Amino acid sequence: MERLYQPDFTCIFGNTFGDAFSYGKIDSLIWPIFSDIPHSDALNNLLKLKDNQRTPLFYKRKLSIEDEKIEFSCSGIHRGLVQAMDIGKSYGISNSDVIKVIGKEPTIFKGILSFDLSNNAPEKNSIIEIERIQKQIPVCGIVIYPSFIKLELLDNANEQLKQILKFCSNKSLFIKIDLGNFKFPDNHREYTTLERIESFVSKYPNNTIILSGIDVASELERYVNILKKYVNLWIEIDPRAFGGMTPTDIFKNIFNIKGLIQNFWYRISIGSATPTLEISQITRGFLEATELLPFSQKNLLRSWIFRNINRLNSTIFQPINQVNCNTFIKIKESYHQTYGNQILSRYKIQLRSYSITQLLFLTDIIKKIFHDALKKYPNLNDGEVLIRSYHTTTSLLINEHEIGNYLDLHYYFAELSKEDSSKFMHTVLAKENRADFNHLDHRIASTYGSKQLIIPIINRELELGTRENFYILTTFGPRTLDLFIEVKLYKEN
Repeated sequence: MERLYQPDFTCIFGNTFGDAFSYGKIDSLIWPIFSDIPHSDALNNLLKLKDNQRTPLFYKRKLSIEDEKIEFSCSGIHRGLVQAMDIGKSYGISNSDVIKVIGKEPTIFKGILSFDLSNNAPEKNSIIEIERIQKQIPVCGIVIYPSFIKLELLDNANEQLKQILKFCSNKSLFIKIDLGNFKFPDNHREYTTLERIESFVSKYPNNTIILSGIDVASELERYVNILKKYVNLWIEIDPRAFGGMTPTDIFKNIFNIKGLIQNFWYRISIGSATPTLEISQITRGFLEATELLPFSQKNLLRSWIFRNINRLNSTIFQPINQVNCNTFIKIKESYHQTYGNQILSRYKIQLRSYSITQLLFLTDIIKKIFHDALKKYPNLNDGEVLIRSYHTTTSLLINEHEIGNYLDLHYYFAELSKEDSSKFMHTVLAKENRADFNHLDHRIASTYGSKQLIIPIINRELELGTRENFYILTTFGPRTLDLFIEVKLYKEN
């Protein structure tokens, strides 16, 4: 359903990510523990770790890669990020474990590498190692475990850490910080306090940093406060700290945090920590929890929350289909005429909507046409721009283009347009021998906005308020539509 009411994301993320559904859903945390892939010595030792009650610390589900592919298919997941855990001990998950898994299915799996970057670690060139591994598998990020290796994140003398951060920034690789909420024998949470994390994030604004292993019940709300301050900070929701709650309950709690969805829907990822928990169970909990949300929030989260990671590296995460969902198609006609003291530049442009109801962002298109006309007449300063829509289920609007305001408006119109039209008279067979049933689309177009807009030109600038932007509201799509633009310039006497 959310695909049918998708906003014009080109005005939020640019043309590359205009259509969320061109990209696959991602499970952002998978441990490379599969029954049909040999394990490193470190991984075998990790699986032997037990607590005081002799219970294994790391849950081992007998899962093959083929099992995981079936689970992905069941859950609508297309890709998984396989993560290493190099913590400088006899146990862990080596990069070789990651390489073996991804080597089997490189189109499905992508790698998150790990290195022991503590001051006590042996001297090595991690950059060379990353580049070597990149020749074998697709790598999308690096994960570090400060609490396991006693890594001081703010240590200016740690050249290895600084080099990796610079390399990742240049190569569009994210940095994941695992907060270490495992019941492991060596876990020093004082190295991942909120204050240290915030200082680290502020120190490296050019790196995308993802926080993983947050205790959702007791910590998440505190971390939301630093998400507000730093646009380079993301959070990963994973089930390692779900204890005592179902995935549905966890997501309900998360979505009840005031402002979380509105402010950070585009900086959240979800990982199953497979084989700790099935991605199918995570997906079910997510869908059940979002079903209770308002129309706009439900659709927005279902569009992006499993897809957000795609935007971090367009080389690694390619579209799963190549449908062109750009709003602007072409200029169909253009001509220039002179009438007395007026010069008229007229354009007919073709646009495309790519969901049933869309509020298409026009400001950049209008300004491009406007400046094109001005270039031809460098000595003319004043006039007006006329913008007119031809279609009876479209209307033109001027409003503020703040992302939240745009999304609120879009989903408001989308929710109106999806109401049942069966009680209206406009359900008869049309003359063209087709059924008409879109009275609400005509009503919306007649109620909101205008069929045409006229904007003054003063001193070669459009006379607009600071926050005013152009939109066209189109319903009953997807469709192509024409827009008429006339730039009128006055000759000086």
